[in-house]
Formats: sequence, structure tokens, C-alpha cells
Amino acid sequence: MAADPHKFSAPPKRRRRWWKVLLALILMPLVIIGPMGWAYWRAWVRPAPTHAAWNGPLTVEQRRQIFDTLWHEVDWRYSYLGIKQINWPAQKARFRPMAEAASDDESFYKVLQEMLATLKDGHTYLTNYPGMKPLMTTGLNLVMAEGQFVVAGETMVVPEVKRGDVVVAVDGRPVAEVAAELRKLTSASTEAQMERHLAQRLLWGPQGSKVNVTFLRPNGQTYELGLSRDFQQVRGLTFEKREIEGFGYIKIAQLGGDVVAQFDKALEDYRNAPGLILDLRGNGGGNDRLAEEMSGRLIQQETPWAKIQLRFAPFWSPKITRTVAPRGEWQYTGPVIMLIDGGIYSSADFFAGGLARSGRVTAVGSPTGGGSGNPVWLTLPGGAQVAISRWIEYFADGTPVEGNGTHPDVEVRPTIADIAAGRDPALQKAIELLRGKQP
Repeated sequence: MAADPHKFSAPPKRRRRWWKVLLALILMPLVIIGPMGWAYWRAWVRPAPTHAAWNGPLTVEQRRQIFDTLWHEVDWRYSYLGIKQINWPAQKARFRPMAEAASDDESFYKVLQEMLATLKDGHTYLTNYPGMKPLMTTGLNLVMAEGQFVVAGETMVVPEVKRGDVVVAVDGRPVAEVAAELRKLTSASTEAQMERHLAQRLLWGPQGSKVNVTFLRPNGQTYELGLSRDFQQVRGLTFEKREIEGFGYIKIAQLGGDVVAQFDKALEDYRNAPGLILDLRGNGGGNDRLAEEMSGRLIQQETPWAKIQLRFAPFWSPKITRTVAPRGEWQYTGPVIMLIDGGIYSSADFFAGGLARSGRVTAVGSPTGGGSGNPVWLTLPGGAQVAISRWIEYFADGTPVEGNGTHPDVEVRPTIADIAAGRDPALQKAIELLRGKQP
């Protein structure tokens, strides 16, 4: 049968061109998604490589390998290089010669600590390096007040030292000199967090070692004591509730364990209270989900809380919105005063910052520690471990948590006289504000 000369037939070349277009449409997503999937797996799913510990003095080549691995991992993973405008190659040029020339292994690892401290990130730091001695303290609880290191509470361990006494020298050296040296090695996201770290670590040292401390009493008398470093960091209650002048008071010092159940029970007790004081001071974080659950008992509609953006180099995820919804059969609707300070950090910053920016609470105290990193833990050649922040978290208003935190609506800082007298001016201000809200 003869072919119909009027019937259309696409030229062979044109047909092949359409096949190429179709093939390109199929392969293009694979070309794009494939590397992104690999980067995500490498950054978030793949188990971190482990390395055997190197005992004995490190060779120059081993030092270079450790240093270069650390520098590269930060360059590859760290999430805040852009926001903080950090010139990381310049830090390599500065610290690599120092690391190679360090007098011994301990000095070498201190160079690495100092380099990481330039990131000003409390979630990014070096620890557990070979030969690292366990650090202990003296049993004294120190805080910063009026620029001084002040004893914040009575202690049965050292009865001679009284609340309100100020540390003026450590092992004969002026305290400012000791603090400046410690500051160089301390990773902190804000000055508020730095001050807290310095106060906690001022008297740290190898377990069982001795330290001579010179104190100044409020009356101007100085005295010196030799103290033994035999104690872990002093910690108070993790959860506390009580009634103060008819108002409910709930203190949450960490986000872990059964804190949500404890919070719910306390809230039930204070259901009809005319006001609530939520004390988050000193809460270093824990689990974000617990913060969300407790926040849900204080709000009446779903509320944007934060956004996160994950780094899986060389890519970034889209910003992921995190919201908090009302929880429970009822929510507390009375006025809430939230007490904050520089000890609030990480998940607790997410907790405090979300509540403050939702308008649900009045924040009283001093700025929070201002840090969020969701760090990955890695083992370096030789055995040292390093934590590196790998996401950016933003408050609902777009402010990065890292380096900013939350500032109080009403700023109140204790003086040395307040500490010596056992007064809590932030708590007193909270009570005063709640009284003013009564009909």
C-alpha cells in the first residue's frame, strides 16, 4: 500500500532532540538532589568518624593533622561563619604556627581551644583531649556582680567564706589577670554567657589540687584561704514551686526528665492564682520539645515560635518554621512574670525568647546567654572531641538566637550588697509588678 504523502511524519533529528530534552528533565533533578542528599547524609546521618587516641608527645606532623582536621571540620560544618562575618582562613594563618610551636601537648590543645573561642559560640568547643585532667572546683558558688566575682551563697564546705565576699586574687595573681587568661580559652556566645562561665571556672583546677584565694569582705577586711579542689560544679534544685504572697512561683533550672509533668502539676495548684512567676534563671537548656509543651499551657492560640535553617555543606535547608500550640484541657491566662539571666542558654533561650516575643510574659532580670547551635560531636585524630554548631535558629521576629538572646522588659541586676544580704531584687520586682496588675 502506498504511503500517504499528506500524512505528517516528524523528522528523525527532531524526534531525537525531544528524547534529549526528556532525558535532561529526568536527570536534572537527580543531578541537583543527588549532591544535596549526599551532603545531608554526610552532615546529619552518617556516623561521625572515630580516631584512636595518640599517647605520648605528639609529633609536628601529628599536630598538623589534628589542627588541619579541626580547621576543615569547622570550615565545612559551622553554621555561623557568614552571620558572624568570621574570616576563618585568617584564623588558620594565625593559629597554625602557634600550634606547631607549642611547648607541649597540653599547650597545643590550648591553642586549639583559643582558636575555637574566636567563634564566640558556647556550643562549639574542644574537650576530652588525651592527657586532659578532670577539673574540679572548691565548693564555692561564684557569680558576677558589679564587675566583681562574688560568693553567692553560704557553704558548709568553707564556713569561713561568707555570702557577699569578693575574690580579689587567685594564687597571688590579681583576679582580673586570671580572668583575662581564662577568657581567651572560653567559648561563649555573648558577654552575659562569658561572665557566667568565668565565674564558674575561676577557681577550677586539677582534682585534689590546692588554690590560694584572697577575699575582700563588705567591711573592707581582706583574708586569704587555701582551698582544695575536690568538688563538682555547684548546682541547685532543678525544679521548685511555692506560693509567694498569693502568687504562684515555679522555677525550672533544666529542660529534662519529668519537668513537663512537674510543671503541669504546679500549674494545677496555681490554676486560680492571680499571677505567676516563671523563674528560668540558670537554665542551661536541654530538650526543645519540653519547652514547647510547657509553653503550650500558657498560650491560647497556635503561635510562631522560631525558625531553623540547617547547614549540610555546601547547601542550606529552607527555613523551617516551628510553632507552639495550646496544650491541655485548659491554659493559664493570668499575668506571668518571667525571670531571666545570663545562665539561660540553648533550648532554654528558645523557651524564654519565644515566650517573651509572643507578648505572653513580662521578662525581668538581665539578658540571656544567647546561644543555639544543635552541635554535632566529632572525634579528631588523636582522640580529642569537638562540638560544632550546625544550624541557625531565629526567633519569630527574625533575630538569630545566637549572639543575641532575649533582653528583659525590666532590667534588674543584683548588687554586691543585695547578695550579701540575701536579697533577690529580680524576684521582688516580679512581685511588685504582679501586685500592680491586681484590680
